[in-house]
Amino acid sequence: MIPIRRLIAPLATAALLAAGMTGTARADNIPAPSTINQDQYLGGSFTMDRHLDGFEKPLTSNGDFVLSPTKGLVWRTLQPFPGTTILDDHGITRIDDQGNRDELARGDQFRQFVELISAVLAGNWQPLEQRFDIAKGTTESDAWQVSLTPKDGSTIQSQITKITATGTDFVESVRLEKPTGDHDAITLSDQALQTLPLPPEFAALLTGAAQ
Repeated sequence: MIPIRRLIAPLATAALLAAGMTGTARADNIPAPSTINQDQYLGGSFTMDRHLDGFEKPLTSNGDFVLSPTKGLVWRTLQPFPGTTILDDHGITRIDDQGNRDELARGDQFRQFVELISAVLAGNWQPLEQRFDIAKGTTESDAWQVSLTPKDGSTIQSQITKITATGTDFVESVRLEKPTGDHDAITLSDQALQTLPLPPEFAALLTGAAQ
C-alpha cells in the first residue's frame, strides 16, 4: 500500500487545515462555502509551502487546478517543477513534464482518498464526518474555519494528525499536519465557479471528460 503522505506530495501536498478555532459561534451559524453543483466546476490557482523538519525555509510550489464533482480534480504544478496530478473515480495519476504517465494508485482505498481531498477543497464536510471529528468556528476576521481530526482507529490517523481549512466564499487556505511534525500549507486564490464543459486542456486529462 502506498503511504498517503506519498500521494499528497505530488498533489502539491494538498495542505489541509491549521490550528485552533478562534470563535465560539454555534456550528449551525458558521457560514458555509459556496456549493459546487453537478454542472459546475471550480477553478483557481494555488501556492503550496511544504515545511520539513530540518529545513529553515519551506519548499514552495505553485500552479492551478480545476475541481469537478462529476469529473474529478486536476492539480497542475507550474513551478518550480512542472507536473500534473489527476484524481478521478479510478484513482491517482501523475504526469511529468515530458508527458509520461505514472499510475500512483487504483482501487477503492484510494478512491476514498480522492473523495477526501475533493471534499476538503470544495468545503463539503458531510462526507468526512465518519472519518473525522469536525470542529467549526470563525476567525478574528469573520472567516469560517473548520478543523478535522482523524477518529481513533482511522487508517488515515498514521499519516495525518490534523486538517484545518479557512475561507469565505471558497476554501482559501488549507493546512495539513503530520505525525512527523512536518506540515503543508496551501493558499488558494483566483477561484471562480464556471459551468461545464471543462476547458479543453483539463477535460482531456480526466476520464470520460470529453464533453
